[in-house]
Amino acid sequence: MTATPVIGLAVGETLTMEQAVTRARVQRALTWTGPVMFLLWVVSWILIARWIPPPSPGKSAEQVVANYQDHTGLIQVGMLITLFASALLVPFCGVIAAHMRRIEGYGGGALSNIQLTSAAVLSLEFIIPLMVWLTATYRIHDTSPETIRMLNDMGWLMFVVVISSAEVQLVCIAVAIFLDRRPDPIFPRWAGYLNLWVVVGLLPAAFVVFFKDGPIAWNGIAGFFVPLTSYGIWMFTMFVLLRRAIDAELADCTSTIDG
Repeated sequence: MTATPVIGLAVGETLTMEQAVTRARVQRALTWTGPVMFLLWVVSWILIARWIPPPSPGKSAEQVVANYQDHTGLIQVGMLITLFASALLVPFCGVIAAHMRRIEGYGGGALSNIQLTSAAVLSLEFIIPLMVWLTATYRIHDTSPETIRMLNDMGWLMFVVVISSAEVQLVCIAVAIFLDRRPDPIFPRWAGYLNLWVVVGLLPAAFVVFFKDGPIAWNGIAGFFVPLTSYGIWMFTMFVLLRRAIDAELADCTSTIDG
């Protein structure tokens, strides 16, 4: 028996009902990677590595070394958990890209491609400073305090300041949402403004390099906690919106074949 082709909400895409159901199941599973990434990251930093709240950038080299020596194993475990969790950003953003392509068309949309590429780069931008901190713990008893503090500084500055890939990603998502003119858009228009709001929320992190204390330092309200909260709100909001978009696309396929 030949499978009946149906048209989903994707522009120019043809698939069978079985394929539509399989795709929806895979995408629903992948949407969990985003919240899991964020929760593993935050929990491992609070409960294991004790990286939240972040240590003060004003600490002396001896104080930095003492913190690493007192919690070497915990820092290593926390960084390793975060390292693996960071890779989960890519499949989550792959689902976002799939639904952006429904707006742009399956011929290959520039916005969806840039968004996914930026997410992959951002994942590496999370992972590299984690490896810098792990390097600081590797020979903690055989390395000078000044070198350990330099590695600590490098890790924090790389982790907090490098936000350019995230900014490009968020702008691409916002533009795609605004370009969706269909009566029942894939993402609500307010989600475009949310992505732009998060762009603004992340901006203070770029100025952390100029401060060693105060609200814009890497342990400050504006330098760390506002960007972290903004990113968390974005992650969980997009999770909910993606689940709705997946269900809506599957329902559209079902109504098409039933009709």
